[in-house]
Amino acid sequence: MKNLIQNRLNQIPDLNERRMLRSVLNDVYSNVVDYNMDMYDRLEERIYSEISDPKEKFYIYTCIDIADNVDPIDDFLHPIIPSDMEDVVYDMMEINEKLQSGEPVVITSVFMKCSTMELKQILDSDRTYKGYVRTGIAGEPDENIYDIDVRLEPCDKYIRAIENLYRAFQNNSIEWNTVNCPYAYKFVDIVLYTPLSLDEQETIKEVSIDLAEHEKFKVPNVIPLWNVVEVAARDAEFPTPMPVIDRIIYEHSIILDDFGTQNGYLVALDNADYIYSRRKDNELVIASIDNNQASWTLLKIENEANLGQKDDSDIKQKGYSFEVLSNKRELGFAGKFSSTKSLTIRTRGEIARLLKSYNELSEQLIFRDVEILESYEQVHQTFDYNIFIDDNIRIDPYKKIMLVSFEMSATDTDDYLIYDKMSFLMSELQVLFPEYKCLGEIRS
Repeated sequence: MKNLIQNRLNQIPDLNERRMLRSVLNDVYSNVVDYNMDMYDRLEERIYSEISDPKEKFYIYTCIDIADNVDPIDDFLHPIIPSDMEDVVYDMMEINEKLQSGEPVVITSVFMKCSTMELKQILDSDRTYKGYVRTGIAGEPDENIYDIDVRLEPCDKYIRAIENLYRAFQNNSIEWNTVNCPYAYKFVDIVLYTPLSLDEQETIKEVSIDLAEHEKFKVPNVIPLWNVVEVAARDAEFPTPMPVIDRIIYEHSIILDDFGTQNGYLVALDNADYIYSRRKDNELVIASIDNNQASWTLLKIENEANLGQKDDSDIKQKGYSFEVLSNKRELGFAGKFSSTKSLTIRTRGEIARLLKSYNELSEQLIFRDVEILESYEQVHQTFDYNIFIDDNIRIDPYKKIMLVSFEMSATDTDDYLIYDKMSFLMSELQVLFPEYKCLGEIRS
């Protein structure tokens, strides 16, 4: 509007008239225009804020870090398995029993800093590696060293933890969003196959493994982290009876002010008599058949606001040794609207918009095209993060292939997680398109 006024003023040939009219408009009309534009912007912001992202309190951040660097009172990321922070204690009787019965013994787990393709080749080779175990008896100076042979097998304990989180989401009727944790799939168990006869009084003091040409990938003493932590909470008041058709249930109220109202909360799976829960602004209401005041185990999903930061870029400055990843989406108005209405995605443009909503990943993996194929005979570059979600209706052999092609940005050609990040995007797409088998492919 101001540009239009200025153009019209410039067309007035008489300079005195132009000067006088400009003075009048600047004093009166410009302020009116500014006021109207300001009110328009505020109205637009209010309309957009009416629709929020339904998943904003349940975004999961993941990372790995050296165990000695993990802060036990960190207010954001916590060990996926808390016992990882404890010193390893080997049960010599259990080890001997397993060895005598021919069962494999998992000595430890290590992180392999390599691509998905390289790790698959290593595990598929089924080769053995050399190492040794150093033991001792308490109070005695002598030590024993045993040469051992070990194999590498996939470590699934962190994947099981993610599966338990998925079950908690389902149990709380919260929509699941694939956890972007490629680190969980890159841990391997070091499995002992060498027959040993260890004294029950011996304690294992050191385990050393040489992975030969793969030693460069081995990163010991690191543990995976996420922004999920268990907390114990008690009822704020006596339960409220709620009669239903066939029985009486009781609603338990938990005030969340002390835990942080900005966080997301799930009722953990191990709570007895749990029926359902619902969230208010600063309160979590849990329905149960128990009419007594009770304590509950909750899963608190820490919000990045706990750091006092405004955006994800500040999280990187926390000092974690490895890249922090998340399943957070940056949704515009259209994205929030489609999320709240559960609109079905059926166009190439909608697929592109969904993939682009993961900002950081879309900068590394540039969407190119999507194709429907009868089969795909090449080596798969992606895998399903949600392998624990069963689909008993659609049978894989009858599914067509949805192949999504990407171009990798020039700065990320050496990123060993690039195929894992693409797998995360395909896993999200797989949830939306269960009738297809979704695969990703990087093309040069």
